[in-house]
Amino acid sequence: MAVHEPEARQSYLVFACGSSWYAVPAESAAEVVTFPELTRVPGSPAHLLGVFAHRGEVIPVVDMGLLVGGASQSSRRAVLVRLPRGTLALTASTVAGVSPVTGTLDPLGPTGVHVHLRGPAKSGPRDVAVIDPEGLFDHLSQGA
Repeated sequence: MAVHEPEARQSYLVFACGSSWYAVPAESAAEVVTFPELTRVPGSPAHLLGVFAHRGEVIPVVDMGLLVGGASQSSRRAVLVRLPRGTLALTASTVAGVSPVTGTLDPLGPTGVHVHLRGPAKSGPRDVAVIDPEGLFDHLSQGA
């Protein structure tokens, strides 16, 4: 059973990976970067494109398209999501900027990564999936 959360009221960094739009809480979005050539991680899932060093930290790059079951997007840009226990880079083909998001924040699916994507939500005219950064970090840490 989905847990209904209240309507979103904070600011989010809104970005796209291909034709899908996402929003991450602005306080978790550290910066948008163009990442260098990546170092592959042997045995890693396809959505983990590799890692790169940034300001003394090794950061994994996650292809959002592949993660949610879609197509890979050849983008060299990513949104750095910084959490107390580490940083993730989420691929971004377009970055719309920081804006409010309206809608409900129910999980978009019962299992897998979709438990950590919330909605239905909108940022202006765009339908967006709101990312739960802590939940996504946990999901990815479990080798998913």
